[in-house]
Amino acid sequence: MVAMKIRDMKENKSPGVDGIPPKLLLEIVEQISIPLATVFNLSLKEGMVPLEWKKTNIIPLFKKGSRNKSENYRPVSLTSVICKLLERLIKDHLVDFLVKNKLINPSQHGFLKARSCLTNMLCFLEDVTKWLDEGSPVDIIYLDFKKSL
Repeated sequence: MVAMKIRDMKENKSPGVDGIPPKLLLEIVEQISIPLATVFNLSLKEGMVPLEWKKTNIIPLFKKGSRNKSENYRPVSLTSVICKLLERLIKDHLVDFLVKNKLINPSQHGFLKARSCLTNMLCFLEDVTKWLDEGSPVDIIYLDFKKSL
């Protein structure tokens, strides 16, 4: 499982505070998978992760507009690649469990495979059309979070 997740990593991503880039893990995947699985299992058993994994490098990432204005940047946290690997493994197991046991609301589209903003919008439009056809009142509120922090 760990080896498979390492192989799924994009090698050009930035490392976290520990300086370990995904490319390194990809190059030593056969040697590192079992030791990492051991550390991950111990971490899950103890309910703790190494403190080093919790540290981040926060860098400004340019969005658009003038490079001289701070509001045209957004903060990006560069976290440990190894910690992100553990997080992905946990997420995959949780999502798999929730989907198999039908514990996710059908209107959820945010983090599921084969679902997107487009599928969410299509389901929403289908619901609104059904309600209007039934003569039900429909109120829609749009919020714009473009400049929110």
